[in-house]
Amino acid sequence: MSSVAWSRVVSMGLLVSALVATVPGAAVAGTVDIFSNLVNESNNVTGNDTAIPVSPAWAPAGAGYEWISYGNTGCNTYVPTTGLCTPGPENPAGVVGNITEPNPVAATAVFYKTFTITDPSDSGNLYVWADDTARVWLDPGTVTTGDGSQVTGASMLIDANPNLGSNCANAPPGCLPGMDAVLPLNLTAGTYTLVIDAYQLVGFSPFGVMYEGVLTNTPEPASLMLMGLGLAGLGILTRRRKRP
Repeated sequence: MSSVAWSRVVSMGLLVSALVATVPGAAVAGTVDIFSNLVNESNNVTGNDTAIPVSPAWAPAGAGYEWISYGNTGCNTYVPTTGLCTPGPENPAGVVGNITEPNPVAATAVFYKTFTITDPSDSGNLYVWADDTARVWLDPGTVTTGDGSQVTGASMLIDANPNLGSNCANAPPGCLPGMDAVLPLNLTAGTYTLVIDAYQLVGFSPFGVMYEGVLTNTPEPASLMLMGLGLAGLGILTRRRKRP
């Protein structure tokens, strides 16, 4: 391959890189983790979150996330013969009254997780488990009203479930495998707070929440088109190089 032809290939590659870099959203895809891992977390009871032991029936924790609470409210002693957890000194009493919107009673505990998105837009799913159940908010968020207008503020992602199953709520958000609330998120750059209103329905039994999600930045179509054109150009020049 002649030095002139090789120079063209290099120049084309540099040109594509420069064009992609100037397009918003064209940066290399990044991720934002939203895990219950005691980082940037708090609650309205003690202030500091803590990890808790859980019932074997609950959904297992995964890489980087765990069940959390405001204190020692987990499965303090598990009894295999009964399949139950004996209560500990901090297992909370059950709530009395309506727990769903509008006008619910106060939550047993409210958990907060703050995270920041620096890319133009990130999207993905957030998964939330709770014993016995929880209502999930995003602050700030955007709600689309019936007339199509949008209101920005704290937005509810899912309401609490007042109906009990064998261990917790009988539908998401619950505590068992497959009982997690799956919440799609599509967020622009900014700082957000995940807010979880957690409810204990059966008093003096295990209580806690767990969540995990990964939001990924996706390059915008314009940048993908430029990349495609650039690769096509490089392919043409490469084929020319291979000709005898």
